[in-house]
Amino acid sequence: MKSIISLLPLLAPMAHSGLISIGGHVDIRNHYENGAWNVALRTSDFTSDPTNSPDGVFAPTAAFLALSDKPYSSTNPAESGARALRPASGSFDFIGAEPGAPVWRAVQGTPGIGEAWPGFDNDQAAGTFGSYIPNDSRVPQGNARPYIRISLVDYQPPHGKASHFSMWNSTSGQPPTIWMSTFDSSVENSYYYAAGTHTHMWWGFTATGIHRVTLQASAFLGPGETNPTASGDPFTVIFAAGTVARWQARWFDAAELDNPAISDLFADADRDGLSNFLEYAFGTHPRSGAAVPLADGLGLPSFSLVEESGTLYQTLVYPRRRAGLRFDPEIYQPLFAESPAGPWSDAGVTTTAADFPPAQAALNAEWELVTSRRPVPSGATTGFGRVAVTPGDGLMAGSQ
Repeated sequence: MKSIISLLPLLAPMAHSGLISIGGHVDIRNHYENGAWNVALRTSDFTSDPTNSPDGVFAPTAAFLALSDKPYSSTNPAESGARALRPASGSFDFIGAEPGAPVWRAVQGTPGIGEAWPGFDNDQAAGTFGSYIPNDSRVPQGNARPYIRISLVDYQPPHGKASHFSMWNSTSGQPPTIWMSTFDSSVENSYYYAAGTHTHMWWGFTATGIHRVTLQASAFLGPGETNPTASGDPFTVIFAAGTVARWQARWFDAAELDNPAISDLFADADRDGLSNFLEYAFGTHPRSGAAVPLADGLGLPSFSLVEESGTLYQTLVYPRRRAGLRFDPEIYQPLFAESPAGPWSDAGVTTTAADFPPAQAALNAEWELVTSRRPVPSGATTGFGRVAVTPGDGLMAGSQ
């Protein structure tokens, strides 16, 4: 469906209550004290305003882990992203994607700049937990250790998408050690690590979007495999894979991300007549109650008559994201049109794109400035223009 952008009345603004974006090295710390488990995301490299958490510690419900849609590169970390292709080996069937299909991964080793790199750590004093050897062939069987068990409680894929989550470790030249898989029902969805240690692994998703991975910690107080701790309250780690998902997570909190009527790309969170998708596409504020540009140079398309070298042009000017969306300008109507009822056509329309001028150069990494125009037909006095935007970057099919 294609929608026509029009001016709308100003509504009362809504508060921005989105999540904090964190990337780089992230540790999920499970700490047991006074009979209860406490969980926090700990990072020294986060992309938010550090005044939100001066010590780099976040509640899981307050933040999301950012994964880009850039291709993964093992040789160029500065340009490396989270998107890779599933290996052909059958040992990777647990991922739930066909060989060669895209997979978005939080990596076990050092990631690209800005990509989340999550693992687990624990700072319990020695002797807090009993040492034992889990009856699990994935765990080394030689020495008893004070293991903490992390269990998968639930996985929620992005709304409207079929997706799978998996967790594994890789060692060069060996098959992966599979800890969790929502695709392979034979996998016991548990991960073990010793108290007082720090560890990382691969986290994989088979689609872009908002992913919610709900986990739970437990251990034994000993001696050995006796006196189990109470299982911790389930906690959810939110991943945003892809540019669109990261935008959603920045503008909507955890409860809103769970409510498609508010955070879905085709919902209208601030009731200004523009879907969240169109707010994303043109860089307007999705919580303001009006089409307020987020920066000078962004905003809804403008349509005007421009004269150049003696020729008068019907002209659309608008910002366009450099990746993930398709923009199709359509001008325009028969001569002397009095309403935007159509028919619409792109006949005779030429489109050019350029960087923003120096005063708006900060936009150029993500946006370009586009002009679409058509010579004014002889005798024309009125007309209309519109821009049809087709979702990309893992969005739903259709257009707005």
